[in-house]
Amino acid sequence: MVRNYLKNSSRSNRGSKSNPKSGFKWTNTRTYSVPEEQPEQVVEAPPVQNGRMDRGLIAITLCLIAIGILMVYSASHLLSSRHYDGYSYRYLQIHIIACGIGLLGMFLASYLPYRFYAMYANLFLILAFVLLLLVFVPGLGSSVQGAEGSRFRRWIRLGNFSVNFQPVEFAKIALVMHVANFISRNPERVKSFFNGIVPNMLIVGTAFGLVYIQPDFGSAFLLMVTVCILLFIGGMRIWHVLTLGGVGGGLLSFLIIRDPYKLKRVKDYFAMLQSPDGTNYQLTRSLDALEGGGLLGVGIDSSLQKISRLPYPHTDFIFAVLGEEFGFIGTVAVTFIFMLFIWRGLHIARHASSLFGSLLATGITIMIGLQAFINIGVVTGLLPTKGITLPFISYGGSSIVLSLVSVGILLNISRGSVKNMD
Repeated sequence: MVRNYLKNSSRSNRGSKSNPKSGFKWTNTRTYSVPEEQPEQVVEAPPVQNGRMDRGLIAITLCLIAIGILMVYSASHLLSSRHYDGYSYRYLQIHIIACGIGLLGMFLASYLPYRFYAMYANLFLILAFVLLLLVFVPGLGSSVQGAEGSRFRRWIRLGNFSVNFQPVEFAKIALVMHVANFISRNPERVKSFFNGIVPNMLIVGTAFGLVYIQPDFGSAFLLMVTVCILLFIGGMRIWHVLTLGGVGGGLLSFLIIRDPYKLKRVKDYFAMLQSPDGTNYQLTRSLDALEGGGLLGVGIDSSLQKISRLPYPHTDFIFAVLGEEFGFIGTVAVTFIFMLFIWRGLHIARHASSLFGSLLATGITIMIGLQAFINIGVVTGLLPTKGITLPFISYGGSSIVLSLVSVGILLNISRGSVKNMD
C-alpha cells in the first residue's frame, strides 16, 4: 500500500520538467534523481524550513491525545484507587505529565531541522543499543513479575524518581533514522544483498535479540517488520524480500514453538477461528467488552469489563474499553482517525524535498500506523494476543513522549516540503 501510494507521485510528474527548486523528486517507487555534481547533497544541503507545518497532522494528533486522556481516566481510575490507597488519579496524572512533556518535545522537534538526525544517525543508534543493554544492569534496570512467572526487564529507573523509561521506544526511532540515512547516502547499495541488506539485518537482528530477551516479543516483531518495510520501499529487490521473509518466518516459528506460553497463544488464536468459545481469557473479555458496547456504547466510565475482568484495561486493551463505552461508532471513529494519521504521514513523505526526509517520514508513519493496527487487531481478535499499546491513547509515558517527538519530526519535514518551496 505504501509503495503504491508513493508510486502515484511519480506518475503525476512523468510529463513535467523537474523543478530546480525542489532539489529531489520521486522518479519511481525505488529511486530518487540525485544531482550528479553533488552526490552527498542528500545529507549536507538543508532544504527550506520556513514553510507551514501540516496543520491536518497537528489536529489529528491533538484529537488522539484528547481521546487518550479521556480513556486513560475512564479505564484506570478504579485500578489506581485499588493500588494507591484510594487515590483515583495516579495513572491519569502521570499520563497528563507525559503528554505535556511529549507536546513540548513535539514543538521543539518541529523546529529542529530534520537533517540533524541524518548527521547523528549512527550516534543515535549506538545510544539506543546502550540503553537496551542498561535494562539488564542491576540498580539501573527496573523489572516486574509477569503473570506467567517470568520477570520483565523493559525499563530504566531514572534516579530516585518513581519514573521509568522504556528504551525500546527510543530504539524504534533510532533504527528508522539509521535505515533512512543508510539508503539516502547511496540508494543503489540497498539493492545489494551483502553490501546493503546484510549490514542492516545484522543491526536490526541485534536490536531484535536485545528486546526479545527482556522479554518483549511484540516490540521486537514491530522493530523487525518496520525496518523490512522501509528497506523494501527504499529499493530492496523482490528476491531479497522473499529470502528475508522465509528466514524471518522460520525464525519466528522457532521462537514461538520453543516457548510454551507463546505457543499457547497461537493455538488459542486458531481455536478461536474455529469456535468463538475457544478463545483465551484475555481475548474473551475483550470481545465481551466490544459486544457489550453495541452500536452506541454504554456511556463514558460505565464499562463493566474494566472493573476486574479485562486485563490491562488502561494499556494493551484500552481499545476494548473504548468500544464498550462508545460502541461500534466510537471504535470506527478512532480507527478512521488513525487512518487519517497514516494518510497525512504518507502525504508528507510524498512531498518531502529530500530522499532522507521522505524515508524518515515513511518510517515514522509505518511505525506508528503498524503499532495501531496490531493493537486493534489483537483487541478485536484479528491477530493473536500480544502486548502492544495503542499509540497516543494507551497509558505509558515513554510511548507517549517519543511518539509525539516523532510527530514533531514529521511536522519539520512538512515545513521543508516541495509544495512549501513552490
